[in-house]
Amino acid sequence: MLDPLVLLRPLLPVVIGLGLVGLLCFTLERLFPARPGYRLFRPRWGTDLTYAFLTPLVVRVLRRLVVGLALVPVALALGYGLHVERLLGGFGPLARQPVWLQGLEMLVLADVIGYWEHRLFHGRVLWRIHAVHHSSKQLDWLAAFRVHPLNDIAGGIFRALPLVLLGFTPTVLAGVLPLLTLHAIFLHANVPWRFGPLRFVISSPAFHRWHHTAEEEGRDKNFAGLLPVWDLLFGTFYMPDRQPERFGVTDQVPGSYLGQLLWPFRRVS
Repeated sequence: MLDPLVLLRPLLPVVIGLGLVGLLCFTLERLFPARPGYRLFRPRWGTDLTYAFLTPLVVRVLRRLVVGLALVPVALALGYGLHVERLLGGFGPLARQPVWLQGLEMLVLADVIGYWEHRLFHGRVLWRIHAVHHSSKQLDWLAAFRVHPLNDIAGGIFRALPLVLLGFTPTVLAGVLPLLTLHAIFLHANVPWRFGPLRFVISSPAFHRWHHTAEEEGRDKNFAGLLPVWDLLFGTFYMPDRQPERFGVTDQVPGSYLGQLLWPFRRVS
């Protein structure tokens, strides 16, 4: 007979991690709110909590599988056969660099790739998939998890393939992924912080909140995930000395988890 604890074991780190991050972010949002009055159980909190549990347990597993399958032809072309794990060990001069240098280089490259991937999802073809993430009308830390699985999986492919083709050791980047995930959650928090002069160096909640605004002036701005330099270089940086007032999209995105999964594929009336 199958032990129920075996089934629950993968859930335990998700529950603990989500609880600790949620406690920290919710406390900060209560002490330093960008927009006062947000409640713990605000509209659609259950939908976002479903994303928070299912994304690491299911979607990220699917993403690793899809990325692995996408790497098979690369491994064959480079003479590694079907040993994708050997490819993930890196090759060539870039893989012979110190681990810390590879990590820095991959962070920068992954971020600029992510910038253009993000802009691509704001285009006409892929917008309905990405609109799910922008549909929350109350932006807080929990809304960070509302990402359509196709958006999540495509992002993994867009970032992983170029880094692998260049010969980097992707497992090095895997070591800093938890920190990047925490930063992404923090970016959505309902706090007004701008980071002062560092606002041009590292993305802040104020920077990303303008990306999510429903106001016309902030549309298609602040695409960078970590380094605002890409928005400065490509003319999409926008962060005035005030907080945005409205969030969400004009698209009629459903409120339920299943409805949001299916919505991008429904015929536009």
